[in-house]
Amino acid sequence: MGSSSRLHRGLAGLGALLLTWLAVAPTSHPVLADGSGPTFQNSALTGGGFISVLAQASDATLIAGGDTQGFFRSVDGGQTWTPQDAGLPASGYHVAALLTVGTTWFAAVGDGGVGGVAESLDDGVTWVESASGKGAAPPLFDGTNLPGETGHPRATGALLASDGTFLYAASFGRGLQRWALSSPSLAAGWQCVALCTSFLNSLTLDGKGDAFISVISRSGASKGVYEVTGLGSKVNTKALSAKKGVSTGVQELLSLGSRVYAAGANGVGYWSGGTWSVLDPAQHWYTLTGYETVAGAAPVDILYAATYAGIGANDVEQLSVSGTHVVITGLVPDGSVGTTIYGTTNQWWEATDAGGAGKDLGPASMIGGCPSSSSTLCAGSSDDDFVGSNILLETHNGGVPDTLFVSGRSGIWFYNPATTPAWVPAVAGLDTTFDLAVAVDPADSSNVAATDADWNVLASTDDMNDVDDAVQPPLFTNQSSTGLGVTWDASVSPSALIISGGNRSANKLGSIWYDATWAAGGPWTSLRLPTGVSSRPIALAARAIGSDEYILLAAFQKTGVYAFTGSGTSGTWALVSAGGPGGPTISPGDIHGVSLAWASDGSAVFMYDTGTHAVWESAFNGVSFAPWVKLYTDTSTSPGRGWVAADPNTPTMVWIANTNGLGFIDTAACTSACVPTWVTSSAGGPLATYSSVNGDYVYMASGGAAPSFWEVQVTDCAVSCPVATGFTDPYFDEVAGSPVSLAAGTDGSVYLATLGNGIAVGTAP
Repeated sequence: MGSSSRLHRGLAGLGALLLTWLAVAPTSHPVLADGSGPTFQNSALTGGGFISVLAQASDATLIAGGDTQGFFRSVDGGQTWTPQDAGLPASGYHVAALLTVGTTWFAAVGDGGVGGVAESLDDGVTWVESASGKGAAPPLFDGTNLPGETGHPRATGALLASDGTFLYAASFGRGLQRWALSSPSLAAGWQCVALCTSFLNSLTLDGKGDAFISVISRSGASKGVYEVTGLGSKVNTKALSAKKGVSTGVQELLSLGSRVYAAGANGVGYWSGGTWSVLDPAQHWYTLTGYETVAGAAPVDILYAATYAGIGANDVEQLSVSGTHVVITGLVPDGSVGTTIYGTTNQWWEATDAGGAGKDLGPASMIGGCPSSSSTLCAGSSDDDFVGSNILLETHNGGVPDTLFVSGRSGIWFYNPATTPAWVPAVAGLDTTFDLAVAVDPADSSNVAATDADWNVLASTDDMNDVDDAVQPPLFTNQSSTGLGVTWDASVSPSALIISGGNRSANKLGSIWYDATWAAGGPWTSLRLPTGVSSRPIALAARAIGSDEYILLAAFQKTGVYAFTGSGTSGTWALVSAGGPGGPTISPGDIHGVSLAWASDGSAVFMYDTGTHAVWESAFNGVSFAPWVKLYTDTSTSPGRGWVAADPNTPTMVWIANTNGLGFIDTAACTSACVPTWVTSSAGGPLATYSSVNGDYVYMASGGAAPSFWEVQVTDCAVSCPVATGFTDPYFDEVAGSPVSLAAGTDGSVYLATLGNGIAVGTAP
């Protein structure tokens, strides 16, 4: 079946074995699946992403806002978190600020170019974003990028404030804006109050009709602190000080009584009586909170500050300010940091060797307070590097003791000085961020591996219930290292893990690594790349072709697809020919834009190349590959990303998902310029196939504002087929807005990798 269509594509030498495979391939077609869809939940990859802001409502509900993960909610004091991203657009996943006004939550969301203000009327369970635009629309914000990275500066934290009449916003490029709380819709009615073309990164109201704001340039350079007076009448703006000191480099402002405190590049200080006073000049602080205990001419205040780049015990510090005197206490001394997840007896995977990838990654850059220089937690160093972006003061007990939540590059940490250790990770239910690919071991479905933008590769031997802390990821590049592709070599037993990665911001410095003993902490060996190839290997697909022999397909960005044939790391590379002008471009602008799939019998390889918005096929005769043939091109007005999956039942059939939906092409009847048979009309997403004694299935994870999981059964076709069945699941609905990769094991488990919400695990009914 279909053998002649493949033979005439330039492979007259197809072997007898391949002809036999094709002749006996099943001829059944898809039918409607029975039963309900899988139930999804978060994987063990928790807490590995940057949490930008934290806030607490009067009913003690906690909301955490992620850099790229959207919103998380906790109703048990931070012991467990639940994602709350259903229906949010992509801009809503960048949370820059949080504020409660009465029973309403407001959030500043966006990445400098898109976004606006999100609102929740049900205590943080659901959110609606009012997008920014021209005229009297919501302000813009910038919740992306860490200090020192290219792009916009991070502007998060104190960006929203309210005086009970207006909601004020420190916008990114539109100055100080306000909106009447009595207005019917957040989508309109905003007005600029002052500095209407400026970029702001902090805001505080003093309760007397004045606002204090920190102004920066678009690139992040400080322009000082300004006071805006007369908010209720005639507005006037003035710079507080032109001299160096705490007036410049400010990251956060806080108004307490008669003082306005500032934390930033020049330490912590305050403005009072027309002058700046410095309290602690020793550090670049990024977040500040506190409260007043005694008012008057000699106030007593309790402050807390944290930083991205720590200096030992003072990664987080308490400042007890009495009049003009200050007592500074470092809160992260050696031995104060635990690795047991708050509220559980479980060790956190990120506090193990599994989190040790990269110069600026790993536990030392998140936790601070190394127990000892010999601890694996500290990687042989006694340095403290607490990464703190926001502080939530949980209790106000005059400092004896106060409890805190501090968020940063790696989730959230809970601090209680009355316990030992004082710091523990509060990460149960938080997701990792950019998980770019996921793959299941074809020989053992309990083995699952994912590549990650921060951690390169993370693996599990128990269906992603736990992360294997023996796996120590290799470093792909010295800067901005990220994992890209993942696959398995099942020609050996146990299967070997193969991963690829490179620099996340440039098309260079690609590498591929192989590990046959990954689960036991074995070493990684780098595969020699094809001669002359230096671009990133953005997608991988391997297939066993004999005992201890396999073929690895690697798509190198802007270069082509190469096939490695060999055993372990010994073998040869050969280019899969483009077949002349007009061949695949290998997704020049999208590191997630190539999808590879082997035909179920190994007789061909299918590829979706987002660079050409086309599906390609290369026939394989057991030795060599035919040039790529274009099966289908998406001619939509705005074609997007696409995916392919080989049908688990019919070797000549390839499944396609793109902006047009889910469809298939049977290459036995069509060899080029094919018209897919579409079985859904809603936008498609990542694909996976599952074959078992109970049936063969094609799965699709559809994202967007209303995600859904689709299933097509391709066993024992009925009269009218194929038909796809869509399922909804509460957890899937919250996290699947931006799906990028899907994998299924022979046990029926499904794994979804997302851009922003980590890995979701689906269990078949």
